[in-house]
Amino acid sequence: MKIRKIERKTNQKKIKVAAYCRVSTDKAEQEESFETQVRTYERMIRANPKWEYAGIYADEKSGTSDRREGFRQMISDAEAGAIQYILVKSISRFSRNVVDCREYIERLRKCGVTIYFEREKLESTAPGTSMILSLMAAIAQDESRSNSENHRWAIRRRYERGEYKLGNNQILGYDADENGRPIPNKDAWMVQMIFRLYAEGKSISQIAAMVNEAGGHCLRSNRPLAAAQISYILKNEVYVGDRLLQKKHPKNYLTKRPDESLEKKSRYLKDSHTGLIDRETWRKVQERQNALRTDNGGLRKRRDSHYLAGLVFCAECGMAYQRRCVHEPPKTGFRSVQISGSEKVWKCKGRRRKNKDDSKAGIALGCRSPIVRETDILNAIAEYLGREPTEEIVLAHVSKVLIGKEGIRVIGVKKKVA
Repeated sequence: MKIRKIERKTNQKKIKVAAYCRVSTDKAEQEESFETQVRTYERMIRANPKWEYAGIYADEKSGTSDRREGFRQMISDAEAGAIQYILVKSISRFSRNVVDCREYIERLRKCGVTIYFEREKLESTAPGTSMILSLMAAIAQDESRSNSENHRWAIRRRYERGEYKLGNNQILGYDADENGRPIPNKDAWMVQMIFRLYAEGKSISQIAAMVNEAGGHCLRSNRPLAAAQISYILKNEVYVGDRLLQKKHPKNYLTKRPDESLEKKSRYLKDSHTGLIDRETWRKVQERQNALRTDNGGLRKRRDSHYLAGLVFCAECGMAYQRRCVHEPPKTGFRSVQISGSEKVWKCKGRRRKNKDDSKAGIALGCRSPIVRETDILNAIAEYLGREPTEEIVLAHVSKVLIGKEGIRVIGVKKKVA
Protein backbone atom coordinates (compact mmCIF):
# COMPACT_ATOMS: atom_id res chain seq x y z
CA MET A 1 0.00 0.00 0.00
CA LYS A 2 1.28 3.42 -0.90
CA ILE A 3 1.33 5.77 2.05
CA ARG A 4 1.05 9.52 1.41
CA LYS A 5 1.88 12.01 4.12
CA ILE A 6 -0.67 14.77 4.43
CA GLU A 7 0.80 18.05 5.68
CA ARG A 8 -1.26 19.86 8.27
CA LYS A 9 -2.62 23.12 6.99
CA THR A 10 -1.77 26.14 9.04
CA ASN A 11 -4.37 28.75 9.62
CA GLN A 12 -2.15 31.62 10.62
CA LYS A 13 -3.50 35.06 9.98
CA LYS A 14 -1.30 37.69 8.44
CA ILE A 15 0.00 40.49 10.66
CA LYS A 16 -1.49 43.89 9.92
CA VAL A 17 1.54 46.10 9.30
CA ALA A 18 1.65 49.87 8.80
CA ALA A 19 4.46 52.42 8.61
CA TYR A 20 4.88 55.96 9.87
CA CYS A 21 6.92 58.50 7.88
CA ARG A 22 7.85 62.06 8.74
CA VAL A 23 10.20 64.88 7.73
CA SER A 24 11.02 68.01 9.75
CA THR A 25 11.38 70.73 7.12
CA ASP A 26 9.97 71.90 3.80
CA LYS A 27 13.32 71.71 1.99
CA ALA A 28 13.43 69.97 -1.37
CA GLU A 29 15.85 67.27 -0.20
CA GLN A 30 13.55 66.51 2.73
CA GLU A 31 10.54 66.23 0.41
CA GLU A 32 12.46 63.71 -1.68
CA SER A 33 13.41 61.75 1.44
CA PHE A 34 9.77 61.75 2.51
CA GLU A 35 8.56 60.31 -0.79
CA THR A 36 11.33 57.72 -0.71
CA GLN A 37 10.28 56.61 2.78
CA VAL A 38 6.67 56.15 1.70
CA ARG A 39 7.56 54.12 -1.41
CA THR A 40 10.13 51.96 0.40
CA TYR A 41 7.86 51.01 3.28
CA GLU A 42 4.92 50.25 1.02
CA ARG A 43 7.03 47.89 -1.12
CA MET A 44 8.54 46.28 1.98
CA ILE A 45 5.17 45.53 3.56
CA ARG A 46 3.52 44.25 0.39
CA ALA A 47 6.52 42.00 -0.41
CA ASN A 48 6.34 40.11 2.88
CA PRO A 49 3.92 37.15 2.58
CA LYS A 50 3.34 37.14 6.33
CA TRP A 51 2.26 40.76 6.41
CA GLU A 52 -0.98 42.43 5.48
CA TYR A 53 -0.68 46.02 4.24
CA ALA A 54 -2.43 48.33 6.74
CA GLY A 55 -1.42 51.65 5.21
CA ILE A 56 1.22 54.37 5.35
CA TYR A 57 0.69 57.19 7.83
CA ALA A 58 2.66 60.35 7.18
CA ASP A 59 3.26 63.89 8.41
CA GLU A 60 5.42 66.56 6.82
CA LYS A 61 5.76 68.38 10.14
CA SER A 62 7.99 68.50 13.20
CA GLY A 63 8.16 65.49 15.49
CA THR A 64 7.50 67.72 18.51
CA SER A 65 4.26 69.11 17.08
CA ASP A 66 0.96 68.11 18.71
CA ARG A 67 -0.88 68.64 15.41
CA ARG A 68 0.40 65.57 13.55
CA GLU A 69 -2.84 64.40 11.96
CA GLY A 70 -1.28 61.32 10.38
CA PHE A 71 0.32 60.23 13.65
CA ARG A 72 -2.86 60.69 15.66
CA GLN A 73 -4.86 58.77 13.06
CA MET A 74 -2.34 55.91 13.23
CA ILE A 75 -2.65 55.69 17.03
CA SER A 76 -6.44 55.73 16.76
CA ASP A 77 -6.47 52.98 14.11
CA ALA A 78 -4.03 50.87 16.11
CA GLU A 79 -6.18 51.09 19.23
CA ALA A 80 -9.18 50.12 17.10
CA GLY A 81 -7.43 46.90 16.01
CA ALA A 82 -6.60 47.91 12.42
CA ILE A 83 -2.81 47.74 13.02
CA GLN A 84 -0.65 45.17 14.82
CA TYR A 85 2.88 46.18 13.79
CA ILE A 86 4.29 49.63 12.98
CA LEU A 87 7.50 50.37 11.10
CA VAL A 88 9.32 53.64 11.86
CA LYS A 89 12.68 54.78 10.54
CA SER A 90 13.94 55.96 13.94
CA ILE A 91 12.84 57.04 17.39
CA SER A 92 13.34 60.69 16.44
CA ARG A 93 10.85 60.23 13.59
CA PHE A 94 8.33 58.79 16.04
CA SER A 95 8.70 61.48 18.74
CA ARG A 96 11.27 63.89 20.12
CA ASN A 97 9.45 64.26 23.41
CA VAL A 98 10.50 61.75 26.07
CA VAL A 99 7.17 61.81 27.88
CA ASP A 100 5.08 61.48 24.72
CA CYS A 101 7.30 58.73 23.33
CA ARG A 102 6.91 56.54 26.40
CA GLU A 103 3.20 57.32 26.66
CA TYR A 104 2.43 56.28 23.07
CA ILE A 105 4.61 53.17 23.27
CA GLU A 106 2.77 52.09 26.43
CA ARG A 107 -0.65 52.82 24.89
CA LEU A 108 0.18 50.70 21.86
CA ARG A 109 1.70 47.92 23.95
CA LYS A 110 -1.52 47.59 25.96
CA CYS A 111 -3.51 46.92 22.78
CA GLY A 112 -0.96 44.45 21.43
CA VAL A 113 0.80 46.72 18.92
CA THR A 114 4.56 46.55 18.42
CA ILE A 115 6.70 49.36 17.01
CA TYR A 116 9.91 48.55 15.16
CA PHE A 117 12.53 51.31 15.02
CA GLU A 118 14.64 50.50 11.96
CA ARG A 119 17.72 52.60 12.68
CA GLU A 120 18.04 51.42 16.29
CA LYS A 121 16.95 47.85 15.41
CA LEU A 122 14.61 47.80 18.40
CA GLU A 123 11.12 46.45 18.97
CA SER A 124 9.05 48.30 21.55
CA THR A 125 7.72 45.08 23.12
CA ALA A 126 11.05 43.25 23.35
CA PRO A 127 12.38 42.61 26.90
CA GLY A 128 14.86 45.18 28.19
CA THR A 129 14.18 47.78 25.52
CA SER A 130 12.17 50.18 27.71
CA MET A 131 15.26 51.85 29.20
CA ILE A 132 16.99 52.02 25.82
CA LEU A 133 13.93 53.62 24.19
CA SER A 134 13.71 56.20 26.98
CA LEU A 135 17.40 57.06 26.56
CA MET A 136 17.06 57.36 22.78
CA ALA A 137 13.96 59.53 23.13
CA ALA A 138 15.79 61.80 25.58
CA ILE A 139 18.64 62.22 23.08
CA ALA A 140 16.14 63.03 20.31
CA GLN A 141 14.44 65.60 22.55
CA ASP A 142 17.76 67.27 23.35
CA GLU A 143 18.56 67.36 19.62
CA SER A 144 15.25 69.09 19.01
CA ARG A 145 16.04 71.63 21.74
CA SER A 146 19.45 72.34 20.22
CA ASN A 147 17.96 72.77 16.73
CA SER A 148 15.35 75.15 18.13
CA GLU A 149 18.00 77.29 19.85
CA ASN A 150 20.08 77.44 16.66
CA HIS A 151 17.00 78.47 14.69
CA ARG A 152 16.17 81.28 17.15
CA TRP A 153 19.78 82.49 17.04
CA ALA A 154 19.71 82.63 13.23
CA ILE A 155 16.44 84.58 13.27
CA ARG A 156 17.85 87.12 15.76
CA ARG A 157 20.93 87.64 13.61
CA ARG A 158 18.75 88.29 10.53
CA TYR A 159 16.58 90.73 12.46
CA GLU A 160 19.66 92.59 13.73
CA ARG A 161 20.72 93.05 10.11
CA GLY A 162 17.23 94.28 9.23
CA GLU A 163 16.48 91.23 7.10
CA TYR A 164 12.96 89.82 7.03
CA LYS A 165 10.42 88.25 4.72
CA LEU A 166 6.73 88.87 4.26
CA GLY A 167 4.74 86.32 6.25
CA ASN A 168 3.38 83.56 3.97
CA ASN A 169 4.76 85.64 1.06
CA GLN A 170 1.52 87.66 0.91
CA ILE A 171 -0.86 89.80 2.94
CA LEU A 172 -3.84 91.75 1.69
CA GLY A 173 -2.61 94.56 -0.56
CA TYR A 174 0.94 93.22 -0.91
CA ASP A 175 2.87 90.54 -2.77
CA ALA A 176 6.47 89.55 -2.04
CA ASP A 177 9.38 90.25 -4.37
CA GLU A 178 12.26 87.83 -4.99
CA ASN A 179 13.81 88.85 -1.65
CA GLY A 180 10.59 88.41 0.31
CA ARG A 181 9.97 92.17 0.70
CA PRO A 182 6.43 93.64 0.37
CA ILE A 183 5.40 95.22 -2.94
CA PRO A 184 1.90 96.72 -3.48
CA ASN A 185 -0.54 94.78 -5.65
CA LYS A 186 -3.99 95.35 -7.21
CA ASP A 187 -5.78 94.83 -3.88
CA ALA A 188 -4.12 97.83 -2.23
CA TRP A 189 -7.28 99.93 -2.73
CA MET A 190 -9.13 97.85 -0.13
CA VAL A 191 -6.57 98.61 2.56
CA GLN A 192 -6.51 102.31 1.67
CA MET A 193 -10.32 102.46 1.79
CA ILE A 194 -10.42 100.73 5.19
CA PHE A 195 -7.95 103.18 6.75
CA ARG A 196 -9.64 106.21 5.20
CA LEU A 197 -13.11 105.25 6.42
CA TYR A 198 -11.89 104.43 9.91
CA ALA A 199 -10.02 107.76 10.15
CA GLU A 200 -13.28 109.46 9.16
CA GLY A 201 -15.06 107.87 12.13
CA LYS A 202 -16.84 104.91 10.55
CA SER A 203 -17.37 101.78 12.67
CA ILE A 204 -15.83 98.41 11.83
CA SER A 205 -19.18 96.98 10.76
CA GLN A 206 -19.90 99.99 8.54
CA ILE A 207 -16.47 99.70 6.92
CA ALA A 208 -16.97 95.99 6.27
CA ALA A 209 -20.28 96.64 4.54
CA MET A 210 -18.92 99.51 2.42
CA VAL A 211 -15.72 97.74 1.34
CA ASN A 212 -17.54 94.51 0.49
CA GLU A 213 -20.14 96.44 -1.47
CA ALA A 214 -17.32 98.03 -3.48
CA GLY A 215 -15.97 94.58 -4.38
CA GLY A 216 -13.72 93.83 -1.42
CA HIS A 217 -12.75 90.26 -0.61
CA CYS A 218 -10.48 88.13 1.57
CA LEU A 219 -6.83 87.48 0.79
CA ARG A 220 -7.12 84.08 -0.88
CA SER A 221 -10.81 83.87 -1.74
CA ASN A 222 -13.76 85.90 -2.93
CA ARG A 223 -15.46 85.75 0.46
CA PRO A 224 -16.35 89.15 1.96
CA LEU A 225 -14.07 90.72 4.54
CA ALA A 226 -15.08 90.12 8.15
CA ALA A 227 -14.90 92.63 10.99
CA ALA A 228 -12.06 90.71 12.68
CA GLN A 229 -9.93 90.91 9.52
CA ILE A 230 -10.50 94.66 9.24
CA SER A 231 -9.52 95.13 12.90
CA TYR A 232 -6.26 93.28 12.26
CA ILE A 233 -5.51 95.37 9.17
CA LEU A 234 -5.95 98.61 11.14
CA LYS A 235 -3.26 97.51 13.62
CA ASN A 236 -0.73 96.26 11.07
CA GLU A 237 2.23 98.61 10.76
CA VAL A 238 3.18 97.03 7.41
CA TYR A 239 0.61 99.27 5.69
CA VAL A 240 2.39 102.47 6.67
CA GLY A 241 5.73 101.15 5.38
CA ASP A 242 7.18 99.96 8.70
CA ARG A 243 7.95 96.52 10.07
CA LEU A 244 7.91 95.27 13.65
CA LEU A 245 10.14 92.21 13.88
CA GLN A 246 9.71 89.59 16.63
CA LYS A 247 6.17 90.53 17.65
CA LYS A 248 5.71 87.43 19.81
CA HIS A 249 7.89 85.46 22.18
CA PRO A 250 9.84 82.60 20.56
CA LYS A 251 8.02 79.28 20.48
CA ASN A 252 8.73 76.51 22.94
CA TYR A 253 10.40 73.65 21.05
CA LEU A 254 8.03 71.10 22.63
CA THR A 255 4.65 72.87 22.71
CA LYS A 256 5.24 74.95 19.54
CA ARG A 257 3.51 77.86 21.27
CA PRO A 258 4.95 81.27 22.26
CA ASP A 259 6.89 80.91 25.51
CA GLU A 260 7.01 84.05 27.68
CA SER A 261 10.03 82.67 29.55
CA LEU A 262 12.10 83.01 26.36
CA GLU A 263 13.67 86.37 25.59
CA LYS A 264 11.92 88.52 22.99
CA LYS A 265 13.98 91.19 21.21
CA SER A 266 11.68 93.24 19.02
CA ARG A 267 13.03 95.60 16.37
CA TYR A 268 11.04 98.34 14.64
CA LEU A 269 12.10 99.21 11.09
CA LYS A 270 10.76 102.51 9.82
CA ASP A 271 10.20 103.11 6.10
CA SER A 272 11.45 99.62 5.26
CA HIS A 273 9.22 99.35 2.17
CA THR A 274 6.53 101.21 0.22
CA GLY A 275 3.53 102.01 2.42
CA LEU A 276 -0.09 101.94 1.23
CA ILE A 277 -1.21 104.81 3.48
CA ASP A 278 0.37 108.08 4.61
CA ARG A 279 1.59 108.67 8.14
CA GLU A 280 -1.10 111.20 8.97
CA THR A 281 -3.82 108.65 8.26
CA TRP A 282 -1.91 106.05 10.28
CA ARG A 283 -1.62 108.48 13.20
CA LYS A 284 -5.36 109.23 13.20
CA VAL A 285 -6.25 105.55 13.08
CA GLN A 286 -3.91 104.61 15.93
CA GLU A 287 -5.14 107.50 18.09
CA ARG A 288 -8.69 106.27 17.64
CA GLN A 289 -7.62 102.70 18.38
CA ASN A 290 -5.76 103.76 21.53
CA ALA A 291 -8.83 105.64 22.76
CA LEU A 292 -10.57 102.27 22.90
CA ARG A 293 -7.92 100.69 25.09
CA THR A 294 -7.65 100.50 28.86
CA ASP A 295 -4.69 101.74 30.86
CA ASN A 296 -3.18 98.23 30.92
CA GLY A 297 -3.35 97.94 27.11
CA GLY A 298 -6.38 95.66 26.89
CA LEU A 299 -9.02 96.28 24.28
CA ARG A 300 -11.68 98.47 25.83
CA LYS A 301 -14.45 97.72 23.34
CA ARG A 302 -15.30 97.02 19.74
CA ARG A 303 -17.02 99.76 17.85
CA ASP A 304 -20.03 97.52 17.28
CA SER A 305 -20.27 96.25 20.87
CA HIS A 306 -21.64 97.76 24.08
CA TYR A 307 -19.43 100.50 25.48
CA LEU A 308 -18.98 98.68 28.79
CA ALA A 309 -17.34 95.73 27.02
CA GLY A 310 -13.72 95.44 28.11
CA LEU A 311 -14.32 97.57 31.20
CA VAL A 312 -16.09 95.16 33.54
CA PHE A 313 -13.98 92.52 35.30
CA CYS A 314 -14.37 89.92 38.04
CA ALA A 315 -12.80 90.86 41.39
CA GLU A 316 -12.49 87.17 42.30
CA CYS A 317 -10.83 85.48 39.29
CA GLY A 318 -9.84 88.52 37.20
CA MET A 319 -11.68 87.46 34.06
CA ALA A 320 -13.83 89.80 31.98
CA TYR A 321 -17.59 90.06 32.37
CA GLN A 322 -19.83 89.37 29.37
CA ARG A 323 -23.14 90.97 28.47
CA ARG A 324 -26.11 88.62 28.22
CA CYS A 325 -29.82 88.94 27.66
CA VAL A 326 -31.89 86.93 30.16
CA HIS A 327 -35.54 86.09 29.63
CA GLU A 328 -38.12 85.10 32.19
CA PRO A 329 -38.11 82.40 33.49
CA PRO A 330 -34.33 82.77 34.03
CA LYS A 331 -31.95 80.23 32.54
CA THR A 332 -29.81 77.93 34.64
CA GLY A 333 -27.02 79.88 36.33
CA PHE A 334 -28.97 83.14 36.37
CA ARG A 335 -31.40 82.30 39.17
CA SER A 336 -29.60 84.60 41.61
CA VAL A 337 -30.64 87.61 39.49
CA GLN A 338 -34.03 89.08 40.27
CA ILE A 339 -35.44 90.15 36.90
CA SER A 340 -38.77 90.78 35.36
CA GLY A 341 -39.33 90.08 31.69
CA SER A 342 -36.28 90.43 29.43
CA GLU A 343 -33.25 92.20 30.88
CA LYS A 344 -29.54 92.73 30.16
CA VAL A 345 -27.16 91.23 32.72
CA TRP A 346 -23.39 90.85 33.03
CA LYS A 347 -21.79 87.49 33.87
CA CYS A 348 -18.19 86.49 34.63
CA LYS A 349 -16.68 84.34 31.87
CA GLY A 350 -15.14 82.16 34.58
CA ARG A 351 -18.56 80.87 35.61
CA ARG A 352 -18.76 78.63 32.56
CA ARG A 353 -15.22 77.22 32.79
CA LYS A 354 -15.59 73.66 34.02
CA ASN A 355 -13.15 71.76 31.80
CA LYS A 356 -10.09 69.90 33.04
CA ASP A 357 -7.90 71.88 30.66
CA ASP A 358 -8.90 75.06 32.49
CA SER A 359 -7.76 73.70 35.83
CA LYS A 360 -4.41 72.70 34.29
CA ALA A 361 -4.02 76.26 33.02
CA GLY A 362 -4.48 77.60 36.54
CA ILE A 363 -8.02 78.89 35.95
CA ALA A 364 -10.46 78.49 38.79
CA LEU A 365 -13.29 76.14 37.94
CA GLY A 366 -16.77 77.60 37.98
CA CYS A 367 -16.21 81.09 39.43
CA ARG A 368 -19.10 82.07 41.72
CA SER A 369 -18.92 85.82 41.28
CA PRO A 370 -22.39 87.39 41.15
CA ILE A 371 -24.35 87.99 37.98
CA VAL A 372 -25.49 91.62 37.99
CA ARG A 373 -28.03 93.66 36.09
CA GLU A 374 -26.68 96.20 33.65
CA THR A 375 -28.74 98.91 35.32
CA ASP A 376 -26.91 98.24 38.62
CA ILE A 377 -23.54 98.74 36.93
CA LEU A 378 -24.65 101.97 35.30
CA ASN A 379 -26.06 103.22 38.61
CA ALA A 380 -22.74 102.53 40.34
CA ILE A 381 -20.85 104.43 37.64
CA ALA A 382 -23.35 107.30 37.78
CA GLU A 383 -22.94 107.53 41.56
CA TYR A 384 -19.17 107.69 41.23
CA LEU A 385 -19.15 110.25 38.40
CA GLY A 386 -21.98 112.33 39.78
CA ARG A 387 -23.88 112.38 36.50
CA GLU A 388 -25.46 110.16 33.83
CA PRO A 389 -22.87 107.71 32.42
CA THR A 390 -23.03 108.25 28.66
CA GLU A 391 -20.69 106.38 26.32
CA GLU A 392 -18.36 109.35 25.87
CA ILE A 393 -18.15 110.04 29.60
CA VAL A 394 -17.48 106.42 30.53
CA LEU A 395 -14.77 105.88 27.88
CA ALA A 396 -13.05 109.11 28.85
CA HIS A 397 -13.08 108.69 32.64
CA VAL A 398 -13.54 105.04 33.65
CA SER A 399 -10.65 102.59 33.48
CA LYS A 400 -12.21 99.53 35.11
CA VAL A 401 -15.28 98.26 36.95
CA LEU A 402 -14.74 95.39 39.40
CA ILE A 403 -17.57 93.09 40.46
CA GLY A 404 -17.20 90.71 43.36
CA LYS A 405 -18.85 89.43 46.49
CA GLU A 406 -18.46 92.87 48.06
CA GLY A 407 -20.44 94.51 45.25
CA ILE A 408 -19.58 96.85 42.36
CA ARG A 409 -16.49 99.05 42.53
CA VAL A 410 -15.51 101.70 39.96
CA ILE A 411 -11.77 102.35 39.77
CA GLY A 412 -9.18 103.98 37.56
CA VAL A 413 -11.07 107.20 36.92
CA LYS A 414 -8.68 109.80 35.55
CA LYS A 415 -10.73 112.72 36.75
CA LYS A 416 -14.22 113.14 38.06
CA VAL A 417 -16.80 115.02 36.07
CA ALA A 418 -17.66 118.40 37.52
